[in-house]
Amino acid sequence: MALTIDQFKQLLEDPANIIIDTRSADQWMLGHIPNSLHITPATVKYAVAIGAIEKATPLALVLDPNFEKETIAYFKEAGFSNIIGYLDGGYDAWLSSGNKTDMLIEVEPDELAMDIPFDEFLMPLDIRTEEAFNKGHIKNSVSLPLAEFMDLGSMSELDEHFNIYIISENGESNSLAASLLKKQGIHNIRTVMDGWEGVQFLKDKFSFETIKKAKITKTDPSKTSFLED
Repeated sequence: MALTIDQFKQLLEDPANIIIDTRSADQWMLGHIPNSLHITPATVKYAVAIGAIEKATPLALVLDPNFEKETIAYFKEAGFSNIIGYLDGGYDAWLSSGNKTDMLIEVEPDELAMDIPFDEFLMPLDIRTEEAFNKGHIKNSVSLPLAEFMDLGSMSELDEHFNIYIISENGESNSLAASLLKKQGIHNIRTVMDGWEGVQFLKDKFSFETIKKAKITKTDPSKTSFLED
């Protein structure tokens, strides 16, 4: 069902209703409705896996007008049973009506490399899995796997005085992560284009760290410690 601007605004007043913007990442970054989650057919599996939405969550959609029917059909076929409707005219209608909007800045990996030495509040936020982070990450970055984004305890270290740069595996889930942070009231965010893959392409510009877990050794029974030298 197509929803007018006024109907859509009424839905925003109920925190149980989740606004899902299904447009491309580029479109969402250029401008979006505040507190909307950026979830596309490509990233909906991540959103469900981490508990950001459930199949029965009441959803109001912001669609690309060129793909309205296809996108609605995809969500219905994927089992989302409580789609309230979609904004008639999409984001452009919201914008032209003079309503509040938000945006997100995306930076290339070399911009991140240039900013690190000069910004004491810069936080590279690595949202890859803990295993991937331990194998290698940008020096002094913080690990917060996307799977933990719905855990308020894990999010407690983040606040507005940090300049947060989100680094995902390949950039695909950058905007989903950013939209979840924004919905939690954290807005001083940038995303790193192509994520860790982009960083690796310019790895000579960064300093890296690894985390080696202690391993048990039985090679010398006389040792009092089981930790590897």
